[in-house]
Amino acid sequence: RRAKYRLVHVVRTHRGEDDKAFRCAYQQEDDTGRKGVFLSKDLMAIAGETLKTNFTALGPLVLPVSEQILFFMTLLVKKLFNGKVKPYVPDSKLAFEHFCIHAG
Repeated sequence: RRAKYRLVHVVRTHRGEDDKAFRCAYQQEDDTGRKGVFLSKDLMAIAGETLKTNFTALGPLVLPVSEQILFFMTLLVKKLFNGKVKPYVPDSKLAFEHFCIHAG
């Protein structure tokens, strides 16, 4: 029996150096001594930033050359014209069929 999907690239981002990221989800005891998990209000924002960092690292590995060229050209024009160009957002559908976020 073969796997349905094949893992091609893995990107791992460690955000533990940021205090908010470090404290956004951790185990602690309540007043009665029962262990539980604390989830901070910052969890979604930190998860979003981490996903953004991961996709930035994955881009050069998985995006087609055409998308990379468009991104680079937009970056170049932005540098030449002092940032008056809207940033190009690559079409991730050209690179990913599926992606999996590890829950741990």
